[in-house]
Amino acid sequence: MIYKEVLEKRLARKKEQLANLEGIINSGSEVTGVDKRKYIELKAVVNELENCLDIAESMIKLEK
Repeated sequence: MIYKEVLEKRLARKKEQLANLEGIINSGSEVTGVDKRKYIELKAVVNELENCLDIAESMIKLEK
């Protein structure tokens, strides 16, 4: 299903962005409010994409 593939690719990109931001936050350098906000927003996006991916997988199983 194309929908599932798109979700997987987007999720992978967002997880990579989140990992990069976590690296910045955990590096010990000064963390700005913008970085904190981006981190929270990315975590929310990753969680939502994972939920959507679960729904897509359930839809595929129902079609079979």
